Amino acid sequence: MIGIVRRAALCALILALVSCGGGGGSEPAPAPPSGLCATDVAFGTVTRAQARVGKNAAAAVLGCSGAIGAPRWTQSAGPALTLLSDKTQTISFDPPAAGSYAFDVAFTDPAGTARMQAVVIDVAAGTSLLTLRASHSVRMGGNASVRAWPAAGAAVQSIAWTQLEGPPVALNTSDPYVAIFNAPAVSSDTVIRLRATLTTVAGATDSDEVMVLVERHTQANDAGALWAGEHVSRVYPFNAASPYAGDLVPCTYDAAQRSDNLCPLSRLPLLAQQNGGALPTVEQVMDRVLVSHDWVGRNFETFLRTQDTQGDFRRMLMSTTAIVLGTQVRPSFYYGGTGAIYLDADNFWLTPDERDTVSEVPDFRSDFDRDLAYSGLWRYVQNNQSIFVFFDPRSRVTRGTGFLLFDAGWLMYHELTHALDFMPPSVYGALDNSASAWANMEPRYSARQLTSDALNAQFPLTSAVMRGLAQVRFLGATADAAQRSYSPDQVGGFFSADVASDEYNFTTVYEDTAMTLEELLMNRRLGIQRDTAITDKITAATTGSTLIVRWGQRGRIGSAAIKPRARMVAQALVPWFNPNEVDSLPAPLAMRAGQSWNANLALPAPPGAAAREQPLLTREQQAALQRELRRMQHHQHAQGPRLPRSP
Repeated sequence: MIGIVRRAALCALILALVSCGGGGGSEPAPAPPSGLCATDVAFGTVTRAQARVGKNAAAAVLGCSGAIGAPRWTQSAGPALTLLSDKTQTISFDPPAAGSYAFDVAFTDPAGTARMQAVVIDVAAGTSLLTLRASHSVRMGGNASVRAWPAAGAAVQSIAWTQLEGPPVALNTSDPYVAIFNAPAVSSDTVIRLRATLTTVAGATDSDEVMVLVERHTQANDAGALWAGEHVSRVYPFNAASPYAGDLVPCTYDAAQRSDNLCPLSRLPLLAQQNGGALPTVEQVMDRVLVSHDWVGRNFETFLRTQDTQGDFRRMLMSTTAIVLGTQVRPSFYYGGTGAIYLDADNFWLTPDERDTVSEVPDFRSDFDRDLAYSGLWRYVQNNQSIFVFFDPRSRVTRGTGFLLFDAGWLMYHELTHALDFMPPSVYGALDNSASAWANMEPRYSARQLTSDALNAQFPLTSAVMRGLAQVRFLGATADAAQRSYSPDQVGGFFSADVASDEYNFTTVYEDTAMTLEELLMNRRLGIQRDTAITDKITAATTGSTLIVRWGQRGRIGSAAIKPRARMVAQALVPWFNPNEVDSLPAPLAMRAGQSWNANLALPAPPGAAAREQPLLTREQQAALQRELRRMQHHQHAQGPRLPRSP
């Protein structure tokens, strides 16, 4: 997706795309300091009290008179640990044995002085029915989530959450296994301490605690700020020795950035400018990576080394200045103001400990289509199997590196198509290094000379009904009476009569372009086809085996009416791709109307397929479908192009 435009500039830039909503507003009054910072100190450390085996153990460094900079934790004593959050203000771990765990934390204090503090956590022996994962840091205004993990085999009757310390927050525990809240405004770094208590069906109880450190970090609220009204989370250069290490944060993800003072390309050039147009090396890409946690960078590097066998992703990255990988980036997006892409770390985890650090906060736009009488689904399929394997969030599972391609490949193709649309290879040789990435893009954007504009002019989408429904489903418009009345069969007819590859194409010309190239490359480069379906309305009780398809196709990109669109986009944006590959696209396969979403996984149907369908346990089926929906929402639900004001 291309994300939201700065709200103050939205109407002036893109009058026809979305209605103009309210801005971020003024910053709420901060809570008074509590705990350590209630005393007259500039900084200090805190630990989770009464740590024991089977429970969460944690330590944090707090800034009381100002911000803590560049925290880095190292273990100096105790059973060896892997600290996945060692460059954040809070470390969290599950102690493998009783004993003393000692750490040193290096940081710059609020006065800018380099400091080193020693922290010791004494862990007692014990057994546990419940572990909370994990203590962590979040900047004020950000969303935080903590998951409760019952011991294997525990027969859970209930899990209850309470807040023990810090300014009161509203806990969302609609899923009792997860507590979600918004970090409040604070006057200094402040600890929020939560407790979860588990009760088994036999009446046994156990509890655990976590601390979430809310960092005092002023976000951008004035209209001139690049990130006005949005939350900017902490990230840092993955490669500290990168020649761009000092420029990555201030040029791409800093609340202090302003629309009228963007970094010129002479300071942070496109990747294409660094390598003279040649295929970038993995090392050159990694020099442009910002991360919230090192593991995300390591897994992204593994993805490039093991899955980018044809060099598509590295070639497409040539149109970017940086790659931001964050556990609180949701949804993923491309931003023309910085020339960077921002990717949700949920696509890159491999181990359960890595997954523990990723926010579980859902996309706030997930109920946009609540008033419509139908649902729209998509998935990618290879050999009659969905590539989106369900990994139950209640299980401690590890996945292989091949799943990085399945979870991130389509996402990379999509977001990087946006980058190529705004900065195509044809303009690399004529860039003005004294101007910003956006200043180089803006004249073509304003003159409607992007590939997406040409696609709209030559092969336009024509369904006014589908455009209106897309405004409701993905942009949050209020459904009118006619839209609320459309049945799944009617919507299937509206959609299939046009030349979009997915409902999401109807949101903007930019998404139309990105969806088209994404599906083309997934098909021809990876041998993976896309299912698109209009179904009955999904409810809380719906599973993949009860959800009925009313219209659907596999491989719609192969439609005779859509192939010319795919060829045009590919020729303009990925010149290394042979456009004759479009001719090799197989014709779409029709889904079987009246059968379930799961039953339609095998196309064409083998004999007796519907009769052999074995539904999972209801909870697992519901969770699997909800996971599919969340993946769709992270990919979609844009609010127009994310662009700054015109220079």
